[in-house]
Amino acid sequence: MTGCYDAIIIGSGPNGLAAAITLARAGLSVLVLEAEQTLGGCLRSAELTLPAFVHDVCSAVHPLAITSPFFCTLPLAEYGLQWVHSPVPLAHPLDDGSAVLLERDVEATSIMLDNDTKAYRKLMNPFVRDWHQLQMDLLGPLHVPRYPISLVRFGWRALRSAWGVANGSFSNVRARALFAGLAAHSMLPLEQVPSAAFGLILGITGHAVGWPVPRGGARNIAKALAAYFHSLGGQIQTGVRVR
Repeated sequence: MTGCYDAIIIGSGPNGLAAAITLARAGLSVLVLEAEQTLGGCLRSAELTLPAFVHDVCSAVHPLAITSPFFCTLPLAEYGLQWVHSPVPLAHPLDDGSAVLLERDVEATSIMLDNDTKAYRKLMNPFVRDWHQLQMDLLGPLHVPRYPISLVRFGWRALRSAWGVANGSFSNVRARALFAGLAAHSMLPLEQVPSAAFGLILGITGHAVGWPVPRGGARNIAKALAAYFHSLGGQIQTGVRVR
């Protein structure tokens, strides 16, 4: 390492690159250090099975990448990032051989949930309608809420366990399984709080903005972020472990 920098960012995952871009935009000289030989953190892809078949090693779908107020300010399309949307964001298989689908439309999803049709609409519709408000208060540092009513309504459900929300809101296995599958992305036991928050956010964003995948794999998000960062004068060094 040579030279002087205003800031050094440790790690080139999406948060590290976002911080580096923010500082570089402010006119600071910034260096990003990455311990691995490739950048990206959880934004990694590799040919794990057959040649030319790219698999995401960690993160795969990225609803928050297209709805985040910060990411929406980045010209990543100019640096090669393309999003691909599936007609149906999610299919959750059940033991009887059927599956429950998370459609982009709340109504289309709810009609597959047997007696929980009205309950699912009641749970999801207010949050999907207010997502543009909720994201301003949820996807950022702590601050005085801009939309306190929407946030309190969300928090009343989110600060619970997924088990509590699923069993308190729904009477049948299809809706419960759908919500549990979403909440399992929290990597928490479903009886633990706040696992419900993950299920709600993934379900809401599935309806509000979809679950897009980057063409060519998650690594292309990191590549686009790094390319934009380089255009701002930033520098990245891989293979440098900071102890």
